[in-house]
Amino acid sequence: MDSTGKGKHGNELVQQAVKPKSARVSAKALPMGRKGKDTRRLLMATTRELLNTKSPLELSASTISRGAGTSPATFYVYFENVEDILWALCEEISEDMSHLFDDDTLLRVPERLEEDALGFVRAYCDVWASHGPLLLYRNMEADRGNKRFNQLVLRIGLPILVALTDRIVEAAPPDAPINRSDANAEAVVLFSAIDRIAAALHLWPEDSLMPDVLLRAEARVLTRMLRR
Repeated sequence: MDSTGKGKHGNELVQQAVKPKSARVSAKALPMGRKGKDTRRLLMATTRELLNTKSPLELSASTISRGAGTSPATFYVYFENVEDILWALCEEISEDMSHLFDDDTLLRVPERLEEDALGFVRAYCDVWASHGPLLLYRNMEADRGNKRFNQLVLRIGLPILVALTDRIVEAAPPDAPINRSDANAEAVVLFSAIDRIAAALHLWPEDSLMPDVLLRAEARVLTRMLRR
């Protein structure tokens, strides 16, 4: 993954990440009326609620339909399968991620770098606290080679990588500039670490170092990257 979307597959990867392949577009993706939208939202809300007590791997169309007070036949009107509804829920998380850099001055003001860095890693961890089961499922599917979820990881992470890369390039002193490719590589390494640590804190809070210790360590690393 890189902030330009280039690399092994060039611009094609960004295009695939932003717009799913036509094979994924079916009647279920076509515009629907208010009742249909309400039913789809109900199925998704029920699935999210079930994830509080069940693993994503334990879910079935029947379980979700029963919880929503509908039939499995109704479920399949809106979703291909359980993976499809989990993907739709994971896609919604991109909204939370997209707001992390709403403040364009974030990590750009030297006097408040430490404060901004800690605020950023805590905000990212908060997203995990809200959507942990879905993010774990997303990462699992991406790691096992599910292209659809790998593209979703890219799409969700790309705005963060672009923002971090911009700031690393800008922070480099005039006599020691850093090219965008190297800055992007540093951003990828940092972002990957932040994501995996957030996952570990969600999964094993009792077996990890104190969360605040880890988050402050991440913030220090980010601050040093931006003070060259």
